Amino acid sequence: MDYQVSVVGGGISGALTALYLGKSRVKTCLIDRGKPSQKLSDPYKGRTTSLNLSSIASLRDVGIWEDIKKNAQEFDEIYVWDAEGSSSVQFNAEEISRSDLGVIVHNNIILESIYSKLEQLSEVTLIEEESLKEITQDQNKIEFTSDSGLKISSELLIGADGSLSKVRDFSRIPIRTWSYEQLAIVSSVTTEVPIDKTAFQIFTDTGPIALLPLVVGENTASLIWSTDEAYGTKLLELDNEELSRELRLKTEDRFGDISFNETINSFPLHQLHAKKFYKGRAVLVGDSAHTIHPLAGQGLNLGIADAQEITELVTSANRSGKVLYDEEMLKSYSRRREPESYKMIALMEAFKRGFGSENLLVKLGRSFAFDFANKTKPLKQRLIKEAAGII
Repeated sequence: MDYQVSVVGGGISGALTALYLGKSRVKTCLIDRGKPSQKLSDPYKGRTTSLNLSSIASLRDVGIWEDIKKNAQEFDEIYVWDAEGSSSVQFNAEEISRSDLGVIVHNNIILESIYSKLEQLSEVTLIEEESLKEITQDQNKIEFTSDSGLKISSELLIGADGSLSKVRDFSRIPIRTWSYEQLAIVSSVTTEVPIDKTAFQIFTDTGPIALLPLVVGENTASLIWSTDEAYGTKLLELDNEELSRELRLKTEDRFGDISFNETINSFPLHQLHAKKFYKGRAVLVGDSAHTIHPLAGQGLNLGIADAQEITELVTSANRSGKVLYDEEMLKSYSRRREPESYKMIALMEAFKRGFGSENLLVKLGRSFAFDFANKTKPLKQRLIKEAAGII
């Protein structure tokens, strides 16, 4: 089977890439080892994401934002405080003349919206339950071979198959990775004190806690609790009532009683980035190219920007009647996307080290930085725009 582009990985970044390409009349094949198109009985559970304004604009351009918006919660303020230093900083949408800074939404809602659109596109072929066994490429094409023996040829192959990417491995693209030595504990909670439309980030002595609004009227929030491994392991041994008490303690009881609404999940946190975002006819997007700490909620936003960038380049080449594999085009993609990834990785590492330190001078420095950011309007506006993805 021959296509112009093959996309491996049917998660949000991969499926969105296929949607962009299909709407631009590029003959595309989307391949996944599972069944990501299968509708869930309850898509309002599981992992959530914070979409910045840039990502929202991208989803609007591709025609799925209105569907997602119905089930997304806007936030207009980000409130960050240092539980160790008793300092804080607030970022408000009004300070950059905006009504909001982004939305919180379940990943499954985004996926359902993407696949509903994909079903309408004859240019996109979805192949599920096929795993990558081998990649071969020559001067004319790159070929995907599955475990079952299926062979798919295309001019370009896009790897969107996650941090354990087989596309990346088979293409022999080198990586750099390290463990943050932390666990992320995630769930949905209800708070006694309303958090309204504010996204909270609390830095504690054992790691950062994020509480993000899910349904304002019902006081429900998405919890992402990043903890040191030893402490996190102990937390997972607690029952919900004990865990709630510990969470109240760590958040200085600012939210009153906290109850868990769904199963508590956890996963180890590590950083990974590809040293190159392409090799030959294989190119990487999303977590295949970079996996970062969930601290700032920017991982998926980076992936959406990757998808938009590569598809704009491919679409431009296709409309001009050019071949889709072009070394200069892929170099252009790398030049634009790699620095954004490295910038976010460096920022997350700085936060991890800065807020994980017990050094008194470092703690005093954190308080000074918070106060300085609060009082320096141009700096604060720039930080808000960075968080909203509009710089």
